[in-house]
Amino acid sequence: MLSVAPEALAEREPIAADLVTVAVPARDEASSIGACLESILDQDWPALQVIVVDGASRDRTAEIVRAYARRDRRVELLHNPAGTIPVSLNIAQRAARGRWFVRVDAHSSVPAGYIRGLLHHLQTEEWGGVGGRKDGVGITAAGRAIAAALASPFGVGNSRYHHGRRATTVDHVPFGAYPTALIAEMGGWDERLLANEDFEFDYRLRRSGRRLLFDPALTIAWHCRQSIAAQFHQSRRYGRGKADVARLHPASLQPRHLAAPALIASWVAALLLAAIWPALALIPFAAYAIALAGASLAVGRTLDWPARVRLPLVFAAMHLGWGIGFWEGLIQARTRKTPSSFVVEGSGGGLLRAAVGGVVWQALSFLLGKVAVLASTIVLARLLVPADFGVVAIALVFITYADVVTDLGVAQALVFLPPDRRRNDAALLVCLAVSGAFVAVAMLVAPLAASFFGHPEVTGMFRVLSLSLLLRATGQVPDALLRKGLRFRPRTIAELSRALLQGGVSIALALLAFGPWAIIDGYLVGCAVWSALLWKAVGYRPGRSIWHLRGAGLRPLLAFGLPAAGTALLLCLVFNIDYLIVGRLLGAQALAYYALGFRIPELVIISVFNVVSVVAFPLFSQVRQDTTRLLRGYLFGLRVQAIYGVAAGVGLAMAAPMIVHVLFGPRWGPAIVPLEALALYAAFRSLGLGPHEAFRGIGRPDLLVKVSLLRLAVVAPALLIGAKFGIDGVSWAQAAAALPLAVVMQVIASKVLRIPFGAILSSLTPALAVGIGVAAAMAPVRFVLVGAEPERLLLAIVAGVAGGAVALAAIDRGFVREITKLVQPQAGVPLAVGAE
Repeated sequence: MLSVAPEALAEREPIAADLVTVAVPARDEASSIGACLESILDQDWPALQVIVVDGASRDRTAEIVRAYARRDRRVELLHNPAGTIPVSLNIAQRAARGRWFVRVDAHSSVPAGYIRGLLHHLQTEEWGGVGGRKDGVGITAAGRAIAAALASPFGVGNSRYHHGRRATTVDHVPFGAYPTALIAEMGGWDERLLANEDFEFDYRLRRSGRRLLFDPALTIAWHCRQSIAAQFHQSRRYGRGKADVARLHPASLQPRHLAAPALIASWVAALLLAAIWPALALIPFAAYAIALAGASLAVGRTLDWPARVRLPLVFAAMHLGWGIGFWEGLIQARTRKTPSSFVVEGSGGGLLRAAVGGVVWQALSFLLGKVAVLASTIVLARLLVPADFGVVAIALVFITYADVVTDLGVAQALVFLPPDRRRNDAALLVCLAVSGAFVAVAMLVAPLAASFFGHPEVTGMFRVLSLSLLLRATGQVPDALLRKGLRFRPRTIAELSRALLQGGVSIALALLAFGPWAIIDGYLVGCAVWSALLWKAVGYRPGRSIWHLRGAGLRPLLAFGLPAAGTALLLCLVFNIDYLIVGRLLGAQALAYYALGFRIPELVIISVFNVVSVVAFPLFSQVRQDTTRLLRGYLFGLRVQAIYGVAAGVGLAMAAPMIVHVLFGPRWGPAIVPLEALALYAAFRSLGLGPHEAFRGIGRPDLLVKVSLLRLAVVAPALLIGAKFGIDGVSWAQAAAALPLAVVMQVIASKVLRIPFGAILSSLTPALAVGIGVAAAMAPVRFVLVGAEPERLLLAIVAGVAGGAVALAAIDRGFVREITKLVQPQAGVPLAVGAE
């Protein structure tokens, strides 16, 4: 039970219009409370009620406050036996008589015009809360280093209240000032929290429609921790508090909150990999060490030497403390009591002929389908504004993540495991049940997803798009059975029909002024038609016993499927986290330009790799016991795809301005730089192809989890850093991360598949030569030739093809001969390996 000091039990007076209540939560602050009160009482706004709430201090804090209360009637002392800050703040709020409520930390001081400056903004009634910049004050050498680290983006991310230099709206203010009535309306601070109660309050305030203002002219001299150990413990406490807030409000998490936990996760993953790939395991540690050294040199230039040498340790203490605390909070939260059979087509003519047939049908599906998608995209780009594309892309981000796990990987397991009707029934039931659950969850969390991106208009779109999860889940089992039988012709028909209908419906609805809903409705129609055509193509139909789920039929599916689903989710997160970051940090319109810049490399390069990937997985699963065929196929596939990927990527990058202006129009000009960078990203990614489908094909999807964690640990920080420079920065960060990751992937493949790394490098050499040839041939067209852009684009394409062909003929004359053999019926060339 809370108690209040007798001297503060006087009858509460009415709210005074010009009176400001200053609340000071204090616990064991005897060394600083005096200076804090002096700075408050010296304000040039005399109408003050200063409430100090003592949180069961064990030092002379309460005695010092009583002495001030005897000298100045504006000072009052209240007691909080619970000792926590949110309880202290609520006690002060209930005792507040002022119209305005200002929090001041007990180990800080404020300048004389601080409160008047706050009221200057609050009295406009434009802001729900106002706060200033928290400038750290260091007394010891470690304290000075801590103050510098707190004022550095490397130390605290984009927390503007630590280092901002201009007034702006923010997601949180330190020691905020609010209308007293608004605090009561919001229900005060959440007393369940031991830390981060101020951020949680500000989040609820923003959710109610109010805005927060950060004004750096209002400075707060805040005595930070004065030792590295104390800073570590404070950061650890803050991390645990952030985990609690994340449980209450998942959408409140910002990228800066996840950076330190991601660092810890990457280090743990590296330690797990150390026994297998010691050199690989060093990468996350080396990357952080390089970043730490660079930041310490940059930030430490203004520090004295004793503080400067401590700065790297301070940064590390802050990051490790926060990251460890966050994971502790999550773990503690979980432990607390609170709250039919198939014959392979082509088996008579050999597996190779079946593979070539599969690639041909998949290529046909890709070519016609992607032409349809590209055509509809060009038309829609001229019918709709960029913002329409952006909000749909935002709505699709979370749907894309959910889509990869709605079958829990059981569809992939059907491709790998021997045919069994009961297993088909179990897989279908799992798909329907899990997708239905995802739809229900999506309906509930749609507002949170929309608020995460700051676009409440996306809520309805998110809910409608979630229906696509169920539609696509209905087609997962027949699609898997067709893939297992290498029956790619009906898959081609289904995929092509989906693309044509989706584009046609979207264009028709756009002409009828449906806006972004035209894209969403077209997407749903395409999914429904795709599933219906797949069911028409298979002989399997669920039996009456489908509802009687048996463990014997389910266990092998989940044993294979769950790791595969987890890997798919991680890969989806890695390869789509850029959309998440751009949409969250840069907004819908920026996401529209970025998505369009990504669309061309995706259609021309990445989708081509996916064509072969669909064929490669079932083929690998059938030749996994024949090591010679598997390894020869891996190297040949890598060589083919790298040549195509690098040639196409370099060509798209060189022709980017002409492509955007000719196909989409001048208003899509901001997509040019993203197209250049993302085309090179796709080119670099082609150098790392093969391991994912090979690992799945040999029955080792567990390896993909480790690789995916490593990839995520590298890509996410790179994109967050790039986001500071807009969509151009994110795009170039993608390209910069893709190249070293491709090398790492091939190192792993070399060890697991026991392929000499020199053989892998030899397979990649022709691609590098082709890329140079394409760039050299296209450069004069882009940088020298003057003329109409459609003609220049056509000439650039011709020049690029010619330059690449000359380079290929010069370095790898046998390539065309091998490709010709591959498409002939009796060809004896190894199979190509799929994409990531």
